[in-house]
Amino acid sequence: MKETKPEEKIPDLGPMISEHQLRRELSILYPALAIIGLVGTAIAGVLAVLCWLFAYRHYGPAAIVRWTTPALWTATGFAFVAIVGLISFWRSRGLRVYLYDLGMIYQRGRQEETLLWDQITQIHTAAVRYGLSSLAWGAQTTLELHADDKRHVRLTHALTDLSSLAETIKRNVYPNLLAEYRRNLNQGGAINFGPLLLTLKGIQQGQQFIRWQDLSQTTLGRGWLLITPHEHNQGTKIRIPANLVPNVDLCVQLIEHLRINRAEEHTVKPKV
Repeated sequence: MKETKPEEKIPDLGPMISEHQLRRELSILYPALAIIGLVGTAIAGVLAVLCWLFAYRHYGPAAIVRWTTPALWTATGFAFVAIVGLISFWRSRGLRVYLYDLGMIYQRGRQEETLLWDQITQIHTAAVRYGLSSLAWGAQTTLELHADDKRHVRLTHALTDLSSLAETIKRNVYPNLLAEYRRNLNQGGAINFGPLLLTLKGIQQGQQFIRWQDLSQTTLGRGWLLITPHEHNQGTKIRIPANLVPNVDLCVQLIEHLRINRAEEHTVKPKV
């Protein structure tokens, strides 16, 4: 039976921008791990049985544990590899993401989600680094998209060209959200960014509050959002994992915008 392409199912999304699927090396790695794990488990299992028989016949029941333990541990290790490979292979079946002018389609196995850009209200970004500080040997980025109808989609490094995919999604989602946030602020409301609350007076996290005129800088890096007040201010720094802050890029942009604007408002002009 001929497979129906997403553009044939939902033509109202407009022309396709890009297609992202499971990275080729992972499509080879996952089944390879499963096969190696299963074969290794079978061989180690047979070896354990042979060791059991040999120990029983030549040394008696007391020697069985000592002779069979290495083979059993080897079989356990290979079984773990097989399980990881099988689960990874199963979870990545038919993994594809299609980006269009008006939205996106996410496919994995039998699951298919269609999200319009204006339905996405939150984008959580997590950056995971491997290694120790300057000795880190790699990093992975994960995007979790939340829609206004409670649906959510998780995009990981398993997809091809994830950085381009994330940039395209943010470029289409953020403008609408930014306009909504500014509208809310202009009406005297507050904006909730997870653990942070932005108001016309300042930033609040729990019981801690920093006024805009007391704010020195905001930095985003290595998976953390750091908000630093001026040295003369008694408040302490606010340090939050970036993945806990929805739309963290917009949050930083708004904080800097409000910091500059409110600082200018509180600057006393010299008399002429």
